[in-house]
Amino acid sequence: MKLKGVLCFLGVGILGLAACQNSGAATSESVSQSTSTPTNTPSSSAVEPSQSTSFVNNDSEATIFLAGDSTVKTYTDKQYIGGWGQYLDLFLDDNITVKNCAQGGRSSRSFINEGRLYDNEGSTYTFSENGGNSIGDEIKAGDYLFIQFGHNDDDTKAANSLAERMVPLGEPVNGIYPTTPGTKTTIVKQGGSATEASVSSTVKTKMADYSSVLTSYLANSVSKYGNDYYEYSSGGTYKWFLKQYIDFARSKGATPVLVTPVARVSFNTDGTLKSGPGLHGTDFAYVKAVRQLANEENCLLIDLFEDTKNMLETLTQSEANYIMALKDSSGSNSNSGDWPQGFDTEYGKATKEATHYNKFGAYLTAGKVAEHLKAFVSENAKGKENEAISFTHSILTTPESYIAHSNLMHKETANKLYNMFSSINVKDPSFSYPDPAIVTNKITEMVTNFPTVTQENYLQVKEACEAIRAKFVLINVDDLSQVTNIDSLTEYEEEVRLLEVANKPVPTEVIVFDPSGLSQAENDNITSEVVLNGVKIVGATGKAITVMPGVKFEYNEEEYTTTKSLSMGGAATFGTNRYLEITTTKTASITVVAKSTGSDDRIVKMVTASKQEVDTFDAKGTISITTKNNIEAGTYQLGSANKGVYIYAIIIEYFD
Repeated sequence: MKLKGVLCFLGVGILGLAACQNSGAATSESVSQSTSTPTNTPSSSAVEPSQSTSFVNNDSEATIFLAGDSTVKTYTDKQYIGGWGQYLDLFLDDNITVKNCAQGGRSSRSFINEGRLYDNEGSTYTFSENGGNSIGDEIKAGDYLFIQFGHNDDDTKAANSLAERMVPLGEPVNGIYPTTPGTKTTIVKQGGSATEASVSSTVKTKMADYSSVLTSYLANSVSKYGNDYYEYSSGGTYKWFLKQYIDFARSKGATPVLVTPVARVSFNTDGTLKSGPGLHGTDFAYVKAVRQLANEENCLLIDLFEDTKNMLETLTQSEANYIMALKDSSGSNSNSGDWPQGFDTEYGKATKEATHYNKFGAYLTAGKVAEHLKAFVSENAKGKENEAISFTHSILTTPESYIAHSNLMHKETANKLYNMFSSINVKDPSFSYPDPAIVTNKITEMVTNFPTVTQENYLQVKEACEAIRAKFVLINVDDLSQVTNIDSLTEYEEEVRLLEVANKPVPTEVIVFDPSGLSQAENDNITSEVVLNGVKIVGATGKAITVMPGVKFEYNEEEYTTTKSLSMGGAATFGTNRYLEITTTKTASITVVAKSTGSDDRIVKMVTASKQEVDTFDAKGTISITTKNNIEAGTYQLGSANKGVYIYAIIIEYFD
């Protein structure tokens, strides 16, 4: 049963409660050093912002727009990594829509520069979040804008190449950080790129050791921003950029909600979280600045930093890893793999993240956001409806779906997490760990039914093994030792695998395309046509194919090693862009060995010479080996269907 209530976002009333509950909040005497109307709001749709304006929107539908970074964004189902924004709607009733506009690597400044908050005149920048629309294109009176930035704004980091993201705090006066306005820089273009006249000497100095990054920044970001943009040395401070979101939301009749950035996992010896460079600044200065701004602007505040900090410190350093994402075995930051089973397999072997949460951690964090919303209802709505921006709303005590945690998490650790929630139930009451006796009995039953794995029954055995394995991976780590006959299951799985290999048809001819034979060195760009072993590699100026390192992989019990690979940029149709062209002389099986260059799962598309789609191949965050059978004789082009992928090899097999 869903419990309904009135969710009221009040002005000073709620803010006083939210700010005073936080130990680092500014006092009521704090005064913003700049209260000017934002210069970045399009004049055609802007109204004068007002801190006291009340847009009553009772009993109607509303949309929550999320502006934020990688800790908020939505990830694919396959990835270990999760953002709290992708789970918030699980805790809300159907009359509320959540539109997650967050994207990784963004700061309060770059989010505006890219046209994600509002449209920028002359901008050619494109993105997929919110259907490619800016928040300003859709937000309306009665909606809500949640604002969480800080991870990429933090300019105490040593990474000079991040000058396009960082935002300075400014020097505090009596502990209060300034709200100093920024000024835009005119973008000077030559051809398809911005020139160095579009960046300050400060940015050039910051990027002095990263000349290639500066060149890429000018070509791929600055030139697409529009006619002008806020650069690192714009003069604008962190609080001022956040204020642009507050003023913009209010100008649209929407309610802004500031959210402090989630905590990073870096512990002191006493078990508390560290502050410092790259950790939201010394003494969590960026977090303090958000709290101060909420107080100064009478803006609703969700102190998610405090929530996640308490969660991590309660778990302790070792147990905190259970809610963090993993880095894959190659050491990259792809955070890819089947969730949760793949996480279970890799936990203890892969490196734990310090910034991003896994899907369970992100889900719990979304529960904390929902818990704040429920607190606003129960503690602030009574008798204040007339001064509230409000709508009838259900906060669910139990979400409609549940993201199970890793089976490697001890029950005691899981209980610690669940007990941190007082008003929101983040555990589905129907969820329970399978009894290990069930698995033990199923294995015994399988051995009884199939005393010998044969040519005739191995497919039935495979089905039985898969059903038992699915149960086994859900058993809690505390109970795993009770499954004493698990070796029998493993032995049966190996026998089935060997029979599958033995029954696979043997090709009469195998042709392997391997980029290792290219004369080009690593990092060289192919901008025209190169033919290698009968395969055309077609690149173009501005659409180059880049030669990258190779990889080892195993296919049909045989190990292959490529010393080079091809980095293919994205294009839905290949045309004169980047593609590989292969020709088959008769019906064949085609295998593509590929991987995503980014964190999300991607695909390689195969089309005919006339651009008719034939099939697709996986390019996940980890090496993907995908085979498509019965491909008719013909000439085909292969390339990325959307964003960049690495292609390591193409294997063509003929069967007579």
